[in-house]
Amino acid sequence: MSSDSVQAVVVTHNRKALLLECLAGIACQTRPVSGVLVVDNASTDGTEAALEASGLGGRLPLDYLRLARNGGGAEGFHYGVRRALGSGADWIWLMDDDCEPAPDTLAALLASPQAADPDAVLLAPIVRSPEGDVLPLNRGWIRPRWFRSPLRGLSPEHYLREEVEVDHVSLVGPLVRTRTAALEDPPRRDFFIRYDDLEWVSRLRRHGRLWLLPGAEIVHKDPRPVAGVGPRALWLDLRRGHRFEDAWKVNYGLRNMVWCGRRDGYVTFARLLSYTAVAALLALALQRPRPLAVRLAVRYALDGWHGRFVNVPPDAWAELPRAHSPPRALHARALAYDREVDEPVRRLEGAVA
Repeated sequence: MSSDSVQAVVVTHNRKALLLECLAGIACQTRPVSGVLVVDNASTDGTEAALEASGLGGRLPLDYLRLARNGGGAEGFHYGVRRALGSGADWIWLMDDDCEPAPDTLAALLASPQAADPDAVLLAPIVRSPEGDVLPLNRGWIRPRWFRSPLRGLSPEHYLREEVEVDHVSLVGPLVRTRTAALEDPPRRDFFIRYDDLEWVSRLRRHGRLWLLPGAEIVHKDPRPVAGVGPRALWLDLRRGHRFEDAWKVNYGLRNMVWCGRRDGYVTFARLLSYTAVAALLALALQRPRPLAVRLAVRYALDGWHGRFVNVPPDAWAELPRAHSPPRALHARALAYDREVDEPVRRLEGAVA
C-alpha cells in the first residue's frame, strides 16, 4: 500500500448529525488520514459546539474553518482545497457532510495500482445509497446530447470491473493528487452549487487520468438521489416535485452546466436552446408562480452562455415572488465575490497533534 499522506476536506452546512457520522467514518479508516479540515458554510445549528462535544477531536487531527456566509458547496470546496494545498499532504480526500466512507475505502484507493501511477490524478470510490444501490450519476462520461445533461452515468457492467477510466467524478469521496490540484485554481466559488465538480475536475483531467475503483465504496445520504440514468428514473425524480423555493438549485446547475459545456465545446448554441426549452417547460409545469419561474429558467440558461454568475442565498430566492421587482431583488441580494469570507483555521480542542 502507498505510504502517501492524505488530507481530508469535509464541507458542511446545518447538518451536524450527518457531519458527525461522516467524521466517525473517517476516524474508523483502516488507513488513517494525516488531517481533516471541516469547512463550515456559516451553519446556524450549533455545528461547531457539536464538533467540540463529540470527542472526535481526540480521534482525528481535526481543524475547523468557518466561512462568514453560506456561499454553497462550491465556495466550501474552494476554500477547502485552498487550505489543503498548503497541508503538505500527497492527496486531498474530498466529500460533503452527507457522505460516509466504508472503513477500508481509503486503504482500497491507495492500494490500487493507479495510486502509484503518476499519470493518475484522481481516484474515486463507487457511490452507493444507504440502501446499497449504486448511484450511477456520480461517476461517468461527458457526451454531447440534446435536451438532457451531457453527463452519462455508470451501467451495471462497470460495477464489476477492477477499474474504469471516466471523464467526470462528483466530489463525493474522490482522492485528488495534491501536486495536480496545485496546477489549477481551486473550484470556482461563484458556481454556488452543482456542476462545480464538473468544472474543476475537467480542468484536472487536462493533466492526467481519472479512475473509478469499484472495490472502494462510499455511502451518499442524499435525500433525493437519482438512482438511475434512464427515462424512467428521471421521470420518477420529476414526479417528486420541484418547488419554486428549491428552483435555485436547478437554475444554478443549468447555468453552470451550460458554461462548462461552452468552454469545453460540448454545448453549442443550438443545444443551449434545447436545454432552455426543457427548463422553461419544466418550470411552467411544476413551479408557481409560473411566469416568474419560466423567466428565471430562461435567464439562468442564458447567463451560463454569457458567463454571468448571480447567486442569492436560498432564503432570498424564496422571497422573489413577493418582491415588487424580482430582477432588482435578485441583484440587490446577490453575493459578492470581490472579498474573502474565510475565518482563521483553528484546531479543535482535544484534536490529535
